[in-house]
Amino acid sequence: MPEARPAATIMVLRDGDDGLELLMLRRSSKASFFPHAWVFPGGRVDPADAGVAVRGVVDGVPEAEHRFAVAAIRECFEEAGAWLGDGDPSDGLRDALNAREATLLDAPELVPDLERLELWSWWVTPDSEPKRYDARFFVTALRPDEVHEITHDEVETVSNQWIRPADALAAEGFFLAPPTYLTLRQLSAFETTAQAMAAAAVRPVHAIMPTHGRDDAGNLVIALPGDVLHPDPVRSCEYARLVLRDGRWVGEG
Repeated sequence: MPEARPAATIMVLRDGDDGLELLMLRRSSKASFFPHAWVFPGGRVDPADAGVAVRGVVDGVPEAEHRFAVAAIRECFEEAGAWLGDGDPSDGLRDALNAREATLLDAPELVPDLERLELWSWWVTPDSEPKRYDARFFVTALRPDEVHEITHDEVETVSNQWIRPADALAAEGFFLAPPTYLTLRQLSAFETTAQAMAAAAVRPVHAIMPTHGRDDAGNLVIALPGDVLHPDPVRSCEYARLVLRDGRWVGEG
C-alpha cells in the first residue's frame, strides 16, 4: 500500500449578489490527479511549509499540523493569486513557487494568517489507489472590503470562476471529484459566508477513507463510513455512499 502524501485544500468563500459563492478552478488536461475536474485550490504539503512563521492558529488543529494550513494558503496563492496573510508578495514570487524554485521561507516578510481558516474535513485516498493523499480541507471567507485579482496559473489550472455551490452541482459538464461533490453539497446549505464559517467553527472533523465498489447496476460506488461496502459501520457523513451515474455523482443512504 503506497503511503498517503500530506496535502491541503482550501475553499475560498465570498458573499455574492445572489448568496454565498466560492472559488473553483479547472484542472489542466495534463494534471496527474483528476484532469479536467473543477476543484478548490490545493496541493501537496511541502517540507518547507513546516518551518514558515505564521500568525494565529486554526481552531482544533494541533500546532504540529499547522503545515497543512500553511500549504493551503500557499497553494491558494500559487494557483489563484490570492494571498491570505500579512505582507505583499513580491513580483515573480508566484512564478518561482509554481516552478519549485522558491518556498515561503524565501519570503520571510510574508506571514500566513491561520486565524482566517477553519478546518472543514479530512480525506484520505483509498489504500487501493496507486497515488494517495492525506488531505485536510480548510475554509476561509474574503472580507467585504477585500479584493483579490483571481488568476489561474495556466499550468495546473486553466480556468476559474466564482460560483454558488448549488449552481456548481447543477452545471452540465462540471466534473467533480467525490470529496468536492460532497463539500459542495454541504456548503449549499448556507446563504452567507458568516453562516458557513460559524458552522465550520463547531464542525466535528474525522479522517474519512472511502472504499470503492459497484452497485447492482454496475455503477461506481464510493462507499463512506456506515455503508455496507465500508469496513467502518459508524456513519460520519451526510450520505453513506456516492454513486456515479451518467458522469455525475449522486449521494445515497
